[in-house]
Amino acid sequence: MDGTTAGVVAFCCLFTAAAGGALLHARIPAAVLAGPVGATLRRSTWIVAVMASIMLATLTVYLKSTFDAADRDVRTLAFEIIELDHAMRRLGPQADPARAVLFRYTARTMKDIWPETPQALLPADTHADQLFAELDNGIARLSSDDPAARERIDAVRAELRDVSHARWEVELRDGRWISPLTEALLLLWLTLTFGGLGLSTERSPVALAVLGTCAAALASAVFLAVEYSDPYQGTIVVSSEPLRDALFLLSD
Repeated sequence: MDGTTAGVVAFCCLFTAAAGGALLHARIPAAVLAGPVGATLRRSTWIVAVMASIMLATLTVYLKSTFDAADRDVRTLAFEIIELDHAMRRLGPQADPARAVLFRYTARTMKDIWPETPQALLPADTHADQLFAELDNGIARLSSDDPAARERIDAVRAELRDVSHARWEVELRDGRWISPLTEALLLLWLTLTFGGLGLSTERSPVALAVLGTCAAALASAVFLAVEYSDPYQGTIVVSSEPLRDALFLLSD
């Protein structure tokens, strides 16, 4: 379920629960709601509301930090790719084949993370892992009898290790970071809260408008939480601009 769908479903559940509670309020004798039963209902509603609010706030903060970390990882990967390209440029023509593979690997990585990216790929460039292995082998074959050139080759290999580390960090963030069970529990708690609020409120246009506004606000929070749970898919995603800039520099 994407963020937009989750937000719409959350709003419908919350507002329906509130409206249903308000309709049920009109059928229950006022003496019942004013007595111990009503007091127990209000306390129970606030207990569930506190649990739901804490869970939603904690989950949103955690997922936002994960989203920000994914953004940093993409920027780090782009930086390390540019540094690796600069290091290979210092080796001269012997590193040109490896630089070409680096360009293809970067383009394939962009296509894997952001499928809508209009990248022109070679027919054989179907797996980023294979391209990275080809890049690794190409750099491993670099050699020279000149001590200064060997130092530059060692620098290239060190940069390749940095790219490898950054690459795994990016792949680690891929996928959903919130389980469907967590989403269902959160929605259940919020629905129970709004059902209790509706049951404790007399049916009136003003009360329903207020509950509807609150439902919309919480539905937007659910939307954000679900969107942040996958940094590379959905309406809110990590920008591909750092890797686009890296590709532009590599093509020079």
